[in-house]
Amino acid sequence: MITTENQIGLMRWICDRIGYMPSPFFRAIGSLSHIDGHLRGVVGYDSYNGASVVMHMAGEPGWIDKAILHAAFDYPFNTMGCSQVLAFVPSGNDTAQDIDTRLGFETVVELEGAHPDGSLIVMRMKRDDCKWISPHRTH
Repeated sequence: MITTENQIGLMRWICDRIGYMPSPFFRAIGSLSHIDGHLRGVVGYDSYNGASVVMHMAGEPGWIDKAILHAAFDYPFNTMGCSQVLAFVPSGNDTAQDIDTRLGFETVVELEGAHPDGSLIVMRMKRDDCKWISPHRTH
């Protein structure tokens, strides 16, 4: 199940896990267990500028399913009207790099020394390249 209720709780949940300091404009979508309703994962959005937004994700193993992916990309592309979604991935986080690549993000640049783990990898998903949104819906 997808939820957007309790934005402060969703924000704290994800930010605690990824070590992120959000802006006051941070928004999130949560994925709840169908069995007991516990929060399994969160997709967060920050740094919206009208054309793009930075996406953050964290969750327990196996939390990513088609429902959360459709919601996760529908929000920035169709609700916010972004032309692209960005992801900033630490070079030491191989799992995040792998997930983002499999979702369809492309690496734009690697900023050496921009993260305590080493580099910060800037990835993006363009609206036209996103397989997780309906091609017939527009913002």
